[in-house]
Amino acid sequence: MMNKRWKNRPEGSTWGDFGHDDQVGRINLLTPARRLEAVKEVKAGISFCLSLPLDYPGGNSVNPKRFPPVL
Repeated sequence: MMNKRWKNRPEGSTWGDFGHDDQVGRINLLTPARRLEAVKEVKAGISFCLSLPLDYPGGNSVNPKRFPPVL
């Protein structure tokens, strides 16, 4: 299923596997069946945030002209 465009792609990547107009990449692999398998792993039902503050670590080095969000 490999796309001709990606002859030297990193091992394990899915570049081009989901068509030229694909927008989500590996998220295509998260099927309803796989989500049901994942739910079976839940033990306590708690959740926690995995995101980092936008100014961590040490400021906005990706886009220094970006202003922080205002709530």
